[in-house]
Amino acid sequence: MTTTPPTTRYVLGHSDTELARLHAQARMLAGATGAFFTLSGIAPGMRVLDLGSGAGDVAFLLAGRVGPSGSVLGVDSSETAVAFARDRARREGIGDVEFVVGDVRSLDVGDGFDAVVGRLILLYVDDPADVVRSAAELLRPGGVLLMMEYEMEAIASLPPHPLVTQIGRWLTGAFRHVGRDPVLGARLHDVLLRAGLDEPIALGLQAYFGHEDRRGARLGAETVRSMLPVIVSSGLATEQEIGIETLEQRLFDALASVEGILRIPTLVGAWGRVA
Repeated sequence: MTTTPPTTRYVLGHSDTELARLHAQARMLAGATGAFFTLSGIAPGMRVLDLGSGAGDVAFLLAGRVGPSGSVLGVDSSETAVAFARDRARREGIGDVEFVVGDVRSLDVGDGFDAVVGRLILLYVDDPADVVRSAAELLRPGGVLLMMEYEMEAIASLPPHPLVTQIGRWLTGAFRHVGRDPVLGARLHDVLLRAGLDEPIALGLQAYFGHEDRRGARLGAETVRSMLPVIVSSGLATEQEIGIETLEQRLFDALASVEGILRIPTLVGAWGRVA
């Protein structure tokens, strides 16, 4: 495994609020994530490495997929996130899953994994293809690597509403301001190709929320809350313009006013195998 200086920069932080937002987001993404597990060939009995495990949601889904005959190791650079995930595993009685602190490009966890999985992690590294290439070195021959990232420019409402459009601009603009690609999901196929994966496949799945479903408005507002310092420092908007404490209700009311459907970012999954 190539040892290089850490390059992960998670701009949303690891506060209790952010970990709670990640947990809520994970519940919404569980179905799409499970579909990508199936399509990429993750099966019972596999030994799987989960990169950037955060609150542990992907690792727990993987544990359910590989079963007691398999195992899951979750890795995150944040000690806070790892402690949170370990505590969840104890409280929820989830076995066959471990969590360790480490950087995605300087891991010392052995090799011979049947699968490596990463959801919403490549956005926060300087060179996604290099990270994928390094992760692929941990796979056994024929092992599968699955990455999932957002295409954020898919944020929209049907019919269009100015507030939804503005939130999309704040979020994509903020990520671009810190040098991150908000449409990385659309580029995952090329990322895996450059990393040397064999004939990668990429597919996008998008969630839709009706105007009476508060989950969409809540997720949108809490994502803006986590990105608030970057949005403000980038000059995209002031705190007064954003009005974070009332944003969820205003977004919910905006969708209700047009009986709109909220489309959150498309989750793109891309997978390939090593020779």
